[in-house]
Amino acid sequence: MIGRIRRQDVESLQLAVHDELDASMLDAIAACARRVALRLRAIRSLSRAAASRQRLATRLAPHADNFEQVTTILDELEQDGLLDDAAAADQIAQEVIRRGPIGTYKLTAMLRSRGFAGDLSRSVAAKYLDDRDELADAMEAAQKAARGLDRLPPETARRRLIGRLARKGFSASVVRETVERMLSRD
Repeated sequence: MIGRIRRQDVESLQLAVHDELDASMLDAIAACARRVALRLRAIRSLSRAAASRQRLATRLAPHADNFEQVTTILDELEQDGLLDDAAAADQIAQEVIRRGPIGTYKLTAMLRSRGFAGDLSRSVAAKYLDDRDELADAMEAAQKAARGLDRLPPETARRRLIGRLARKGFSASVVRETVERMLSRD
């Protein structure tokens, strides 16, 4: 057995039951089977986690005969509605925000690192974070971070809190105000 091929491949190769298969036909069938296997690999990958077109292409490239084959598979998946960068970016953003407060810079950078275009990353971050109170989110993150900092000298605790909030992607002005509010409580 060579592998599975799709009905449309059977039709395009004009295969029929009891046909004699020569070497060139067997090669064509094998190529179709590799293409089907690559498509299934892509679908399995998308079923595990949302991914950008770029990231999926990177995952598939080592298993493809050539990059044109990857591009064709990705185009088919987009046409079938299985690959959609905007929907995937939305899904990832929702998951990240659900885990806890995060700043616009961090969310945008995270989406970019996962292969989404810059303008899409910025628009998705704006969609989910523009209506939120960044200062309140930063205060929530600071309260969680401050639990482990209370035993440290004040200046060390301040530096670490600033670092944690900055790594969460909050703007410098929000970080500054949050740290001042947290330290004025003590």
